[in-house]
Amino acid sequence: MDALASDLCYKEDMRRFFLPPHGLTDNHPILTGPEAFHLAVVLRLKPGQSVELFDGQGTVHTAQLMSVDRDRVTAEIIATRHEQPQTASPLTLGQCLLKGKKMDFLVQKATELGVHAFMPLVSRYCENHGDRDHQQERWQRIMLEACKQCGRATPMRILPITPLTQFDTTAFRHRLVAWEEEQSAPLPADLSDRPGSVCLVLGPEGGLHEDDLATLRQRQCTTFSLGPLILRGETAALAATAIIQYLAGSLGPTAKESVP
Repeated sequence: MDALASDLCYKEDMRRFFLPPHGLTDNHPILTGPEAFHLAVVLRLKPGQSVELFDGQGTVHTAQLMSVDRDRVTAEIIATRHEQPQTASPLTLGQCLLKGKKMDFLVQKATELGVHAFMPLVSRYCENHGDRDHQQERWQRIMLEACKQCGRATPMRILPITPLTQFDTTAFRHRLVAWEEEQSAPLPADLSDRPGSVCLVLGPEGGLHEDDLATLRQRQCTTFSLGPLILRGETAALAATAIIQYLAGSLGPTAKESVP
């Protein structure tokens, strides 16, 4: 990779777009639909400018625009690199459905914080009764936009909305539940010393019902406290996620791997 390609590859303010696998032919990527419209009409990028294209599987291309139209954009790849998440403790966030647009907010922020998978759960006190198929599609769009904004190359998995009673936790090494009535147990501080997959469960606005807690405890989930203050659902989720990611070593710096 020559010096120019290397400089372009790591330019921090370069715009990033999602390129589905079928959009690349003979080293010439093609963007259509909303991505082309956003590039051409909203951002008004021009031929000759450089962009980043990520395929959702860890590959990022630096490309130079060749033709720009609101319905179709073509480019030429200058350099390619792989950005696979380097974490020994991938985190699945199991969030019981919150009201309004709070789930949209959490999908965005969980993506930015490097959460591996997002599991929307239905518990006893959930009040979110929206069109769940539409919700899934919207969360997917929000997640991809967040990937572009934060420079994430591998999208967060958004799993189907699942009843809490059907959430299978057996595959996780660490099973943690944030509970507002927990009085003594803090988050475990030794996650980096005991690497392994983590599931984090948080309740809805009304908290977790005793039956929800009984179900989780039967599945060897451990409750912990986030302190004496009563946090809103979305605040608790972000606080717990950030702390766990830090303790697991997932918020540290990582080197980018370049390939010819």
